Amino acid sequence: MGYHIREGVILRQVCGDWLLIAVGEAAKHCLYVREINDTLAWYWQRIEEGLGRDGIIRAAREQFDAPEELILKDVDKLIKDLVRMGYLLESPADGPAEENV
Repeated sequence: MGYHIREGVILRQVCGDWLLIAVGEAAKHCLYVREINDTLAWYWQRIEEGLGRDGIIRAAREQFDAPEELILKDVDKLIKDLVRMGYLLESPADGPAEENV
């Protein structure tokens, strides 16, 4: 199973704060605006780049000075939480690679 960003969810930085913003139909499924921290914004940008779970983990190992076990745990929790909150949707693993996360 893969993941993709719900259509209408965008990341914006406003006055130094990172915001996930749901516009149009997306606002019916998740909070209209959610402030996120710099680390989550970094992860979200990797999702926007089309990286899958393994790609995000590889990029995080290069970016952050953290044990691999912690990164694995954080990425899995992040994906699960974003699906639960409605910002990400599950998609078939055999869908377009650039949309799978």
